[in-house]
Amino acid sequence: MAGGKMKICFSKIYSFSCMKCSFKEEHGQIGKRGFSRIVYCNDPDNPEQVQLIYRGNYVSTTKYTAINFIPKSLFEQFRRVANIYFLVVACVSFSPLAPYTASSILAPLLVVIGATMAKEGIEDWRRKRQVYA
Repeated sequence: MAGGKMKICFSKIYSFSCMKCSFKEEHGQIGKRGFSRIVYCNDPDNPEQVQLIYRGNYVSTTKYTAINFIPKSLFEQFRRVANIYFLVVACVSFSPLAPYTASSILAPLLVVIGATMAKEGIEDWRRKRQVYA
């Protein structure tokens, strides 16, 4: 008798969270003639469905924003060893031991970094404009 009861239990669909039978009468008609299934996909009028909030699919092709342009660009500039070297030399030139003035090293460094930042800013602006054109 117990074996027959176990066979009936395993023949139906069970929910593992409550160990109660989740078999419904309409499940028995699946695959039979005249049975149709209705599937709701993101239907806001269906009260049974949980409404999910999805993130937008916005894609940005630009490297910089107005907020992070200066810090990110400076970070990119000082990843180059040559720029770090000239920055260290400019810092040393502020000491009284330096045989040359600080402006003779600092001015070319600022020109190179400023020109490269301007070039990257223009390229990024053109990239942004190209997306919206």
